This record gives sequence, structure tokens and C-alpha cells, in this order.
Amino acid sequence: MAGFFSRLKEGLNKTRDNIVAGIDAVFYGASEIDDDFYEELEEILIMGDIGVNATNDIIERMKDEVKKRHLRQPSECKELLVESIKEQMHVEETAYDFEKEQSVIFIIGVNGVGKTTSVGKLASILKGQGRKVLIAAADTFRAAAGDQLAEWAHRAGVDMIGGTEGADPASVIYDAVNAAKARKVDVLICDTAGRLHNKKNLMEELKKMNRIIDREFPDAHRENLIVLDGTTGQNALSQAREFGEVTNLTGIILTKMDGTAKGGIAVAIQSELNVPVKYIGVGETIEDLQKFHADEFVNALFDIENEESAVAEKVDTSESDMSAIEKSTEDAAENESDTNVINEAVEDVTEETIEKEDDTSVINAANDTVDEKTDEVEESVREEKPKKKKWLFW
Repeated sequence: MAGFFSRLKEGLNKTRDNIVAGIDAVFYGASEIDDDFYEELEEILIMGDIGVNATNDIIERMKDEVKKRHLRQPSECKELLVESIKEQMHVEETAYDFEKEQSVIFIIGVNGVGKTTSVGKLASILKGQGRKVLIAAADTFRAAAGDQLAEWAHRAGVDMIGGTEGADPASVIYDAVNAAKARKVDVLICDTAGRLHNKKNLMEELKKMNRIIDREFPDAHRENLIVLDGTTGQNALSQAREFGEVTNLTGIILTKMDGTAKGGIAVAIQSELNVPVKYIGVGETIEDLQKFHADEFVNALFDIENEESAVAEKVDTSESDMSAIEKSTEDAAENESDTNVINEAVEDVTEETIEKEDDTSVINAANDTVDEKTDEVEESVREEKPKKKKWLFW
């Protein structure tokens, strides 16, 4: 997650330049907390795509907290702003219950926002959690949409049910639902069309597919996730409103957050529609879609050090240091043990050498004794040897 947070922080650079610089100018440039201070702050937040309703809520909360805490300096209000936005963006844990239940997930949104790639990435996330996933390729009107989705299904390692190009999307959903029940699938993810002949036809097609699921798979947990392009700002908010008229939106997948200057739209969408951002994407690879965490997002937006990451880093460092100490201790113990072994070996060799030297001395002494005895015997023999008789011849 640390790597994802870094990419998110980098991706929000333009948004941060667009919002935070102006906010800091207000916080650290104003001389007092007055109406002018709040008006300037309000203008910067709205210009940063945070939205009118969300901005009003944030300002009203800030005013209440300033009174409660008896704050006097504008610089003391930045923490209140950050806390208020985090509260706005908070996502309840129950928002992800569909990950644990037998579910049908509709992925909806206009063409070009990243629906198909989001289907593949979400399938990969759920597959990684040990869930059995099936994909329904119900976007049969966009050329090569089925082939693109098949490639993402292959990357995620999941099966796909598809139809021929131009086929009735509702019939694909019908086949996929029955396949999911027969195969005891945990999660069925349905990719849908983003555009038909006109908006009315598109919305009617969504209603038709929903009716099929209600009839054929009534016990399944329903999840309708709309994919929105973070670079489009207020247009994303308008798209969410339109789709919300024909289906019950339960969550948002916010894509293309790497490099957008309109990242504040995440706050506006969640505040104005009361629909939580559940996933956020910062890249093209299959790992670049992650669950949305309000604290991490706001920390990245305002360039605030992620305290949990910092603590984790310190813990990792401490553990690493402890491991290094333990390793050094083990090495020292091993070295000491090796030294003891060497010393014992030296002592053994020394003892053997001494024993050998002792044996040599004994042998030399014995040889000396033998030599002495030999000399004595030879001397004795010489003494006892009879003298030769002399013969006289006449």
C-alpha cells in the first residue's frame, strides 16, 4: 500500500498545486479569522472542484469548531479543514460487504472512463481475496469491447461469459446469471454499455438487465458501481446524477487520478450524491486500482505525511535493527563457538604434541638405556674373552 500511496500522492500533484497553494496563502496570509477569511477559503475550494455543497458543509463545520476551540489564528484552521474533508470522505466498512457475500456487481458509466479496465482490475482484487469470480461482457455495442474484456479476464485469471457483437446485452446477463448459479460463483461482475443510440435507450437497457437479475438471482447482494473519470471534474458529477436516476448507485470507482488537476471532485461527488468512493485508480496496470481510504487520499491531497506509514516505517526500521542486532549476536556467538572449537582443537593438538614429545623422550631415554646396556655387555664380553694360548715349537 505504501507504493500505491506514493503514486496517489504523485498523481495529485496538479490538484495539490491547484488547491493547496491557494489555501496556504489564506491560512498563513490572513491576519484574522473573519468573513473575508471564510470567503477566500470558500472560493478556493469551489475553484478546486470540491463543489458548492461540499464546500458549504466544510465551511460551516469549520466555523463551529473555531467557536468551540476558541481559535484566533487563521493558521490554526488548516487542521480543521483537513479533518472536515476526511469526515466528508469517510467510507464505512459495511460498504464492502459485497466482497464477502454472493454478489452481482454492475459496472456502469459512459464510454472512455475506464469501465472495462476497472472490471478486470476489480476481478483481480476479488480473485486475490479467494473469491470465485465470473465476468459478463454485456457491452455488446462497442467494437472490440468483448476482446478487450477477454484480455483483462485472462490477466485476472477469471472466466468470462460473452455474446457476439451487437447481441442483446440482456441475453448476455441472463446467460451469465445462470452460469454463475450453476458454477457456484461468489461474485458476478457485469460490464455494461456506455452508449447506445441515445441516452434513453441506454437507460432502458440498464433497467431491463436489472429486472433480469432481480428475477433470476433474487438472493444475490446487489452492487451498482459507477466509473467516473477524475479528469473531467464537474462533468463526472453530472454523469453520476444521470445514472443515479435509473439505478441505485451504491459506490463510485474514480479512475485516472494520476495527473489530474481536478482531484477535488472526489470530495464533491461523495458529499453531494451521498455515494461513497469505494475504489480509486492511479494507473494502467492491474494493481493500480485499490480500495479508497479517506485518510490516505486527504493526506496525499494536502501533502501531509501519512502517520500510519511513518509509524509502520519506524516499526519496520526497529525490527530491521533488532534483526541486525540479533544477527550480529548470533554471528558473535557462532564466532565464539568457532573460537572455542579452534581453541579446543589447538589444545588437543598441543596435548597430542606434548604426549608425542613425552613418548619421544621415553623412547630416547630407552634408547640411551639400551645403548648403555649394550656398551656394558660389550665391555663385559671383552673382559671375559679368553686369552689365546701361545704354542712353542721346538
